[in-house]
Amino acid sequence: MRRFSPAAAALLLRRSLAAASPALRSGPRQLVRASLLDESLSTQTSSAMAVQYHQWSSSADGDDDEVLEAFNWDCCTDAGGGVLDDSASAAYVEKLCTSGNLPGAVQILRHLHDKKIHVGLGTFNLLLEQTGEVNNFILFAKVFRYLLLSKIPPDLTSYSNVGKVLQKLDDYELILKFVRQIMEITHDRDPTVMNRLVFTTAKYAQIDKCLIIFEELKKDQRGLDVVTFNTILDMLGKAGRVDQMLQEVKLMDELGHSPDIVTYNTVINCMRRLGRLDQCKIFAREMVERGINPDLRTYTALVDIFGRAGHITEALEMFDQMKRSHQPSIYVYRALISDLKKAGQFELAQKFSEEMKTSASELLGPEDFKQKFKGRKINKNKFQLSMTGGQFELGQDFSGQSSRFDIEK
Repeated sequence: MRRFSPAAAALLLRRSLAAASPALRSGPRQLVRASLLDESLSTQTSSAMAVQYHQWSSSADGDDDEVLEAFNWDCCTDAGGGVLDDSASAAYVEKLCTSGNLPGAVQILRHLHDKKIHVGLGTFNLLLEQTGEVNNFILFAKVFRYLLLSKIPPDLTSYSNVGKVLQKLDDYELILKFVRQIMEITHDRDPTVMNRLVFTTAKYAQIDKCLIIFEELKKDQRGLDVVTFNTILDMLGKAGRVDQMLQEVKLMDELGHSPDIVTYNTVINCMRRLGRLDQCKIFAREMVERGINPDLRTYTALVDIFGRAGHITEALEMFDQMKRSHQPSIYVYRALISDLKKAGQFELAQKFSEEMKTSASELLGPEDFKQKFKGRKINKNKFQLSMTGGQFELGQDFSGQSSRFDIEK
């Protein structure tokens, strides 16, 4: 695969800067450098994406004046070309995009950015979708950076486009450059952007790529918080990488990010799926010692793990304690009935099956778990939470805190 020589790269950079507006030449240094990422194209880059990159690079300084001239003719409201019609500008960018002139559309986007004019989120998403579909990561990265610089919050569609593009990109160096540029832009903001980037990457089953991003975030912790860790823990747990998950839980504390109810529910549910009753007890005890109140998801996991281990008495006790403070869900009934049948307790299983059918209209289901304060009763009852073997005890009100993740069916 062809790579630019240092001399060719310097010549191309000089031409790009010469054709750029004064605002771009005086802009942030990282944005100027981002216009030429030739060194990041290693032999691992997909051929289709590399071809798109070289095609754009070779023609980047060819039609700049013509594109800008046509744009100013159609969208400026004064003879001097100093005042732009915002709606006409957005329409012009979308027209270039749908016609396939993506380099021209991104060039106009840059021109508008220099003039501190920002198109709407729909226009940004259209450009993200189109540049992603043609595997032009360079243009895609530019569009996403301009979106962040516009201070318009990306939405689910924006991040889905990012996830799809990263899924197709095999050059980890390019991914890291992209992440570092985003971190530079968002360094003075909360970690929302990076958290959603991590979540989206994990959603598309890109575990190794997600961990690369996570490792980069750990170097500069300003883009890192408990939500980031929870996303990583959930991903590792579902992938069966338990040892790595436990290492991240330990590191989480060491870096000063205190685990919350989501952290413990994620870990406990992972251990439940693996049948690790001992680990479930350890994390449940630690959670209570930290003053974190178990919620409905916590109880469901504990009821099920006791039942799976054949500790039916403890499972029933935990189920009874849960009902004192939480409205039961259909999931906890199903788990308990299944475990009772496996333990040969068919009469009890039938009893709870009939109880579940009788109270079906009152049981929480999938939609209820999307609501705030799910599973909380109006009246709070003081009660004692205990586990066999004196693992832990708690005598206080449970607030029924909600979890970010859906309960396991």
